[in-house]
Amino acid sequence: MEAPLSVVAICPRGLELIVSNELNYLLSHIKPKLIKGGVFFIATAEEVCMLNLWARTPTRLLIVLARTQAKSARELYNCSFKIQWGNWFLPGRTIKVDVNGRGFPKDISLRYASLVVKDAICDSFRNDYEVRPNIDTKNPDIRIWINFDNSLVTISIDSTGQPLYKRGWRKEGFIAPLKENLAASLIKLTAWDKKTPIIDPMCGSGTLIIEAAGIAAKLPANFIFSKKRVFSYQLFADSSPFGNVNTKKIYSNAEKVWKSGIENSHMYPSLFGFDISQENIDQAKKNAFMALPEPLAEKISWGVKSLHTLTRPNFDKGLILTNPPYGKRMGKISSMDESITIFSSILKKQFTGWSAWLLTNEKEIVSKIKLRASKKIAIRNGDIECFWCKFDIFKGSKFRKVRTDGNTE
Repeated sequence: MEAPLSVVAICPRGLELIVSNELNYLLSHIKPKLIKGGVFFIATAEEVCMLNLWARTPTRLLIVLARTQAKSARELYNCSFKIQWGNWFLPGRTIKVDVNGRGFPKDISLRYASLVVKDAICDSFRNDYEVRPNIDTKNPDIRIWINFDNSLVTISIDSTGQPLYKRGWRKEGFIAPLKENLAASLIKLTAWDKKTPIIDPMCGSGTLIIEAAGIAAKLPANFIFSKKRVFSYQLFADSSPFGNVNTKKIYSNAEKVWKSGIENSHMYPSLFGFDISQENIDQAKKNAFMALPEPLAEKISWGVKSLHTLTRPNFDKGLILTNPPYGKRMGKISSMDESITIFSSILKKQFTGWSAWLLTNEKEIVSKIKLRASKKIAIRNGDIECFWCKFDIFKGSKFRKVRTDGNTE
């Protein structure tokens, strides 16, 4: 029987419950505990491998190796040195130590903590193997994560590698304003039934629409049939808990589901992605055919369209999900105020019976859009504090009065 591992699923703050719910859906027996910026749970190595392939909402999965008090650099070194690093990876692997948290001990800075742990790991390997691992800060084989909560330090090893929002289907160098795991989380926050049609009228490279298609088809988030990704746990030593995991079986199960997505594509909802930029639409199409089984990608309707020409498809009910851009992608619209006025007017006139969800910060949109938000959920998009706002559109929806002091009535 596999020994259980202590695992932390890292995620954007504000989305811990969404991640917890997904983990429970994928592994019904676990008992996740919400922590700031993540979810703690107990799982086997095989289950961690499966989650890396399937989970849409976490950023990465860390295996906790030690959790103890470290009130000085010497104590941090000692607790790091005691870990049997050779059981996890061989000295030929490259490493990087990342540090975050709050309330560092007086003689420890963020950078110094990284150096202390790196020295402890290298000294441990010298003792056991007479050789030390090399450091690679850009593309390491193994990532070690140190988290401080005042003097309580948690030392973890990363099972994921490249963050899980890097699904593998996006063109390198194409800047995405919305990470894939955040897009998936936003969709789950709407309580979408996987049947109702979705429009993204400012879709950019198609992230929200592609994630919605994957969710509807119940596809493994980090599996692409034509492009097998490598996770960090595949670089662990054979002596680690991951050494005996049958990864072929895990990938075989994912492949079966991918193929079922081909067979059942006719059952999936109507999805529409529009943008003012032809370049963005072309890239969105390419992304969809890389990320999804071909019949499912073909079902998505893409088109070059400005907000001025946005019309409702032939559905009484639906969802509009979007992360509104500004500047060039607004076409002839020169100012944010004008764009929001046009968008809110179109929603009211064209989309009665639908609901719209917009990701933005409160100052930019929520205070200016002329529809009453029925929900406003705080979200962090990178370093930006945002709100995921819901607007229900029904016949006779009243526009809000905006007072001269900037408040609404």
